[in-house]
Amino acid sequence: MEPFFFLPTLPLPISDFGWAALVLLCAVAFGELTMRTLRLPRITGYVLLGTLLGQAVTQLYTPDILPLLRPLFEFAFGLLLFELGQRIDLGWLQRNPWLLATSLAESLLAFASVGLLLFALGVPTLVALISAGIGAATGPAVVLGVCKDTHARGPVSERLQLLCALGSCYAFAALGIAYGWQHTASRSDDLFASLLHPAYLLVGSLLLGLIIAHVVLWVPARLRPEHNSQTLAAIALIIFSVALTSALQLSVAVSLLAAGVLSRTMDKRRRLQPMDFGLVGRLALIVVFISTGALLTPAALQAAIVPAIALIAARAVGKLIGIFAFATPCGLSYRKASLLAACMLPMSGAALLWVDRTSVLWPSLGAQVAAIVLTALPLTELLAPPLLQFALRRADETREAA
Repeated sequence: MEPFFFLPTLPLPISDFGWAALVLLCAVAFGELTMRTLRLPRITGYVLLGTLLGQAVTQLYTPDILPLLRPLFEFAFGLLLFELGQRIDLGWLQRNPWLLATSLAESLLAFASVGLLLFALGVPTLVALISAGIGAATGPAVVLGVCKDTHARGPVSERLQLLCALGSCYAFAALGIAYGWQHTASRSDDLFASLLHPAYLLVGSLLLGLIIAHVVLWVPARLRPEHNSQTLAAIALIIFSVALTSALQLSVAVSLLAAGVLSRTMDKRRRLQPMDFGLVGRLALIVVFISTGALLTPAALQAAIVPAIALIAARAVGKLIGIFAFATPCGLSYRKASLLAACMLPMSGAALLWVDRTSVLWPSLGAQVAAIVLTALPLTELLAPPLLQFALRRADETREAA
């Protein structure tokens, strides 16, 4: 027997969990450094760290390992979308129906602008349609992260969250139509599948969201809000709901967003405390932004930089026109409408899940969509948070600590 058998071997066999904790520690420090020294949002620091890690560690994160990280992403997005849904007041749409018109206009114009421009660049029609559907949605993670950091509250930030939530639903509907088209193209003899698949995704996800909302109201609402009992119970239910949604092959984004909106709408007696997931929500944000930042590599930029920039520019123009068209009936000045349009720049991080879902069904199609979307996504998440922070400050809606 070796005399020093009790000593550890070199290099030290540190588990993946340990390395993940070290990355988390670095992300927290990097985010704080970015905020204190550059006066930029913490999110920018997370994305920069992900980019640096992606350059320093070969194959740290590629689209090929999306299936391995899917459960973590699904939980992160499920948590963020449920919290966003809890902030949405559907009664506001009844009191001011022009908000719905604004939402439809900015999403449809962004979708049309992106799709037509990608088609003009020679991108295949179906790839352009799916990329436009994904690209039209505004990122809830960026919106929630910056609004929380700046304690934003006011007409611009409230409209921003509403448009963000509705846009996520429209994007999913567009993807459902695209999936039906692809079913028809790949299996021309099976019209039933081309119609049933999108219907199952949309209707099934909404029904599951309704069931989740009822359970959320039935269980946590019977707990006392002291000691964060309601919040802990809600997190446990969200984790189970994400697993159930994935098992049923439904949309995590639509189910959890619908659950958040409906649980607030149906809570007439206000039994639930406002859902702010605090540290768990912050952890979800860090996971999302480090992962997307790691996608921003020189190879990816070189391969798809022109379509990616075209996507970003086209969606920005479409959203600007849509918001300006209904600014006056919505009660916004053109100055604040321009600030709201600037806030809509970030793409939805749920694109990671949508690209993965497309790749599972049709690998070749998913690879073409990933080449465009997974380049545009980290670019917007790097550039958009500072612009969003600036726009909210110019709107005089931030309450940041000195």
